[in-house]
Amino acid sequence: MAAMLRPLPDYLRPGLDVVFVGANPGEISARQGHYYANPRNPFWTLLHKAGFLPEELSAQDDARVLEFGIGLTDLVKRPTSGIRDLSREEMKAGAIRLEKKLQLCQPLVVCFNGVAVYTGFNGEKCEPGLQRGARLAGAHVFVVPSTSPQNTHWTARRKLAYFRELKRAVDQERRHD
Repeated sequence: MAAMLRPLPDYLRPGLDVVFVGANPGEISARQGHYYANPRNPFWTLLHKAGFLPEELSAQDDARVLEFGIGLTDLVKRPTSGIRDLSREEMKAGAIRLEKKLQLCQPLVVCFNGVAVYTGFNGEKCEPGLQRGARLAGAHVFVVPSTSPQNTHWTARRKLAYFRELKRAVDQERRHD
């Protein structure tokens, strides 16, 4: 089933404040053609509550993120039911493509949506938060706990705390830019 699903477009352009990098499109998102379309995924609510958006958008509004200085992309474009279905080789190839995309748009901050996504990108384990000393295409690197409904390790409150920390980091970079 997932093999017949189409990848999602990148929402990227030069001058973005933050680019969110997901692992790859889930089946629900690929079927609907929109990022974070699973109604149990709190991504859109977290963006709004953390102050990135003046109003809560839905997955159907995903292209509008560019209006707010936010970009969306994936490490791997192939839809699957989850990150565990991606091979190391796919993630390594995706890392090369991601770096090229980020070089073109030069965001202030790159945010990986999930520790496993960041590990898939560079092979390094990490904790959520600002990755001190890490840069990607000149941007600071931040990791939030995955917003996937499959990630039950983190509470909604803890996820929101990391999104708010990310917002402070982005605002700080905007002041220095």
